[in-house]
Amino acid sequence: MNRIKKAGCVLLVLLWMLPLFSAAAEGSSAAEDPIIVRVGDVCYTRSQIQPALQSDINLAQLTAGTYLTEEEQQAQRLATVERYVDAALIQVKLKEAGWNEFTAEEETTLKDAARNRYEQIWQGIWQKAQSSGEEFTEAQVSEFMEDVGYTVSAVYEEMKAYERRCRAIELYCPGLVITQDMIREYYEENFLNPDRERYENNLDLYETEIIAQKNESFYTPEGYRAIKQILLAYPKEVDRAVKNERARYNLAAQAMTEVMQQLLSAATQAESWEDMKDAKAAYDAAEAELKEARAELVKKRNAAARPLIQPTADAILEEFSAGIDIDTLIKRYSTDTNEANTTGGGYPFHPDSKNWTEEFSTAASRLRKPGEISQPVFSDLGIHILYYASDIPGGEHELTAQEEEILTASATDYYQGLELQKLIAEWKPDYEIETHPELMDE
Repeated sequence: MNRIKKAGCVLLVLLWMLPLFSAAAEGSSAAEDPIIVRVGDVCYTRSQIQPALQSDINLAQLTAGTYLTEEEQQAQRLATVERYVDAALIQVKLKEAGWNEFTAEEETTLKDAARNRYEQIWQGIWQKAQSSGEEFTEAQVSEFMEDVGYTVSAVYEEMKAYERRCRAIELYCPGLVITQDMIREYYEENFLNPDRERYENNLDLYETEIIAQKNESFYTPEGYRAIKQILLAYPKEVDRAVKNERARYNLAAQAMTEVMQQLLSAATQAESWEDMKDAKAAYDAAEAELKEARAELVKKRNAAARPLIQPTADAILEEFSAGIDIDTLIKRYSTDTNEANTTGGGYPFHPDSKNWTEEFSTAASRLRKPGEISQPVFSDLGIHILYYASDIPGGEHELTAQEEEILTASATDYYQGLELQKLIAEWKPDYEIETHPELMDE
């Protein structure tokens, strides 16, 4: 339920998990570590707030895909400091009620949980580092986490702050009732409607962000179907049969690259269209030759492959007609071992998608209903026998029972947070609050 779309370097992608609170730097003097927030006798210093501020800025930049301006960073600085004002005010109110302290047993439980969470985050960053293709050592990951303020002590402080927030909600918001209508409104506003607006009329974006990245979406554009395939490789005899046609095609492709470079060079130097005329004519001629060479290659390849592959294709179709299920046939014949094709539901395919070969797309679109299978389809990837596995329901994502439970918990936390924020706003005039956001830059 908690999906964040983001991009960036392998270590920065997890900066959003940095804590709100950080333990103060040991041995820092008051001059070195000035107080930024004071509410009553509760204070937060620069060393405590700086990691959270940097985390907020990093997350904002990763989400936006660009660096924040000085003005935007200043606005974020004020917002982060204000969060600490709220946290300090909660502590003051809990002290007044005698609920701010933790028993030895509670502290032990929180410290154990902090160590476990730190290790989970460490492992997450380590796995990201390993899968990135870049070289990182365990020491580098630990150093990185320490540099950005993510220590076991920081996690412990974060967990205590969250526990204080829960205590404040229990103490001051006991009568809040969360209805199904409120949960539905929260779901629509934060999950469903943003995805609907983003993807309903933008198939390319949906396939880039959701299908290609294997992300979760709460809205699916209409018209998708699941396609499975039995993919057969071209026999070696086909390569020998099209040797001359492939050589011609390769030469045409090389020539096309050369004239493309010449056209781009001419475009940068030309003062008028007339100056580009010769380069454009050479490009058009190379393009025509490439198309003709490809057409001849495909024609010869298909003609050579068809009689060689037809007996296998006929056997597959006969077995299918006899009642052998598609998954068994895929396992028996197909070179495509992708999980979506073997044990999954199939590839999400849309007739308007631009991510498939023309031959695949045409054949998949011609299948009219679930359960239909195609004749052999020839493409550069091999010989496809396509199977219409199912329709993929469009529109709103149907939540599972587990997702409903997570949604309810998330919505409850959200509305409780709103109620607590209202109370905090009411409390503030009654207390002397001191802030020094300008000292964050010194």
